[in-house]
Amino acid sequence: MMPGFGRATLPPKWGGLARGARTRGPLGWGGGLLRPSAVVIALLLSAVVTPVPAAATPGGIDCAYPAAGAAFESRSAAQVGMDGAAVADAIDFGMSTGANTVQVYRHGCLVDGRAQFGDAPLPLASASKGVAAVAVGRAITLGYFDVDDTLGTFFPEADAEHAALTIRQVLNQTTGLRFTWPSDGAGVVTDQISQTLHAPVDYPAGTTFQYAQNVLAVLPEIIARTTGRDFLEFVQQELFDPLGIARDHWVWVRDRSGNVAINGGLAMRPADLARLGQLLLRNGSWADRQLIDPEYIREGSTGTEANEAYGFLWWTNSGETYRSAGAPIPEVIDQPFWVGSPRDMYMFSGAFGQFVVVVPSRDMVIVRLGGPSRNDPATVAGILTGTTNPDFKELFRRLTAAVTDVPPEPYDDPYRYPVRNEPLARTPEDLDRLIDPANTIAILLGTGPYSDSGCNLAVCHGSPLGADIQRFTADVADQVAAAAAAGAGTGRADTAGDAPG
Repeated sequence: MMPGFGRATLPPKWGGLARGARTRGPLGWGGGLLRPSAVVIALLLSAVVTPVPAAATPGGIDCAYPAAGAAFESRSAAQVGMDGAAVADAIDFGMSTGANTVQVYRHGCLVDGRAQFGDAPLPLASASKGVAAVAVGRAITLGYFDVDDTLGTFFPEADAEHAALTIRQVLNQTTGLRFTWPSDGAGVVTDQISQTLHAPVDYPAGTTFQYAQNVLAVLPEIIARTTGRDFLEFVQQELFDPLGIARDHWVWVRDRSGNVAINGGLAMRPADLARLGQLLLRNGSWADRQLIDPEYIREGSTGTEANEAYGFLWWTNSGETYRSAGAPIPEVIDQPFWVGSPRDMYMFSGAFGQFVVVVPSRDMVIVRLGGPSRNDPATVAGILTGTTNPDFKELFRRLTAAVTDVPPEPYDDPYRYPVRNEPLARTPEDLDRLIDPANTIAILLGTGPYSDSGCNLAVCHGSPLGADIQRFTADVADQVAAAAAAGAGTGRADTAGDAPG
């Protein structure tokens, strides 16, 4: 705990109804739990902290950080210690297997790539979680809260069992709260935070990995309460502005109650995703500023006992086994997450193959967006997460193997591993857990454990569904219009086809 912690309730930003410590804004919740002295201390420290130096690079190649509005500097594959033919072959392979974007960066330089949609913001699905984890790291680095703080610190309305959960457990996906797709869908159309704070507890906290969705909504709310700023405002001012990412470069939607959909609601430009990847590759340093504590990145890119391949909402390649993103119970897969690729690789990962990949040992960042070219209906979770698709594993294996100045990984063929065709439900109990009818209906009706949540499908926190849909639609329309206007007429794709040879 940082010293000087206190509470200050901020006025509503848009005529909303008070709800405990939350004050409702246009689509979100303003309100704050402020730590004035902690923030002052953190800001003073950030002014004198020595940035983590960039990794040493062969031949002194290390491109400058791109300024706002500028593209990454380009270098040929040979200049950055890569086999140009192998890189081109890998990109061809990636595009032929469903990608609309494949971009390869080494030593901070754009090596090669293609982007069919140029500068357009593209949907990230669950890779949004990875970006949100970076924002959480920024707030922690600034001293607003600690990764081991409990939810009760920020949600006085929570009961003792929910209040004891920690931010770390939310980031590691080990809260033990009930997770089913139907109940989380019900939470999206009511209030994800209310659902989380009233959800049944199925496992002891910290013991069991579940690829949950709605519980993550507490993270942007914690940032809003501790900083006194809407989460999107905080992200822009404290993370994206320093990285040179303009507000009209991205769109991040909210749920019916205004909670930011960090579980899958973000769309960003590919080159801006590369900036985030480069920030992590440089241990949280950007130009002359230390934006993220390196220890947060180290812990966030390390798996846990519950799942060796999952850190702070980032999938990792460090374990010998991993738990899948399946439901109702994630299975243990007896192989590394990304066979054939460096074991220090970690990534943001989203449905159908949205990836921002960081490979410290190769000083590389890879952006891959698009869809798959193969879909096996027997592996629904694999389709949604890309975790079982061997095409994605082969793409990253080829790109990392194209590095010529670092010894390659032992060859391992991703296609030799059988795709797991496990049924979603083996027993009637599994089926009931998968569908979760009683819990889902209770959320939608605001009954049972959710009776004091103040929210149901028809009216949530005093606001009828129709009004909430109008606000949601207007918010999305405004963001999309701004992004479209910013991208109109540019048509520029950050590729390196003309990089010097």
